[in-house]
Amino acid sequence: MPDPSQLTQFPRPSVAVDTAVLCPVPGRGLHVLMTHPGDGVWQLPGSILRPQERLAEAVARCLREKARLVDRAPVQLHVFDQPDRDDRGWVISVAHLDVLSAADVGLAEDDSPSGQGTEDTPTEAAVPDSSAQSFSGTNPEAAVPEATDADLPESDSDHPDSPVHWRKLVPVHDVHELSAEHQEIVRVAVHRLRAFHERTPDPFGLLEKEFSLRQLRELHEIVAGESLQADTFRRTMLPLLDPTGEAVSQGRGRPAQTFTRRSALALRADTRIQVPEGPRRE
Repeated sequence: MPDPSQLTQFPRPSVAVDTAVLCPVPGRGLHVLMTHPGDGVWQLPGSILRPQERLAEAVARCLREKARLVDRAPVQLHVFDQPDRDDRGWVISVAHLDVLSAADVGLAEDDSPSGQGTEDTPTEAAVPDSSAQSFSGTNPEAAVPEATDADLPESDSDHPDSPVHWRKLVPVHDVHELSAEHQEIVRVAVHRLRAFHERTPDPFGLLEKEFSLRQLRELHEIVAGESLQADTFRRTMLPLLDPTGEAVSQGRGRPAQTFTRRSALALRADTRIQVPEGPRRE
């Protein structure tokens, strides 16, 4: 019988981290970022934990090396522990969720080296329309650089023999190129993101500090994947917002009043409001 004081005598799974990076793209819907090592398949950015590495460190490494995203703080999403979910062996995946604008991802079009792609390489349909609104508050054409061969580093990794990773954004309902395990992570991530937005105005802070109710509703509709009833949305969100006393022009008609998110302290002090629970950063 194994000695319970000696952990090395027990079978041990590998621990992996995988991150669903979701991007609400105006005019196109909710998208997910996928990466490709060049000689494998499209996947979510992820990795097996290295010795003495913490989960947050592994997530940051993967986003930096495979997705070219730095200074991110994804929220922990779910632990996928089905013993046979990975055909490589016993792997427990700690999935994470991150949300940012397409402009912050920095993808304009096909991110793979020209002439080296296949029919699976990204297409224009997977990226934001340059005429669409940008949640960063800047001109989309200026915010999203043109992808060229020169944009590709020799390696995305701290290790010189690590492959360059291509990237693309695809609609969350069209992730058939991912493995079944990663498709499941995307489904859970989308469900969690939509739950956050049902009770919290712009929980990941994609809008400018000041915004109109229309701008807020348009963001929430992209996440929800459907139109939202304007009056119901207004009644739900207004108690969670503070008016700025300013207005912004939104085309024809009178300027729209702008708001900011109420602070957590103010919401807790208001006994009329049940404080929504937003995403918890690691």
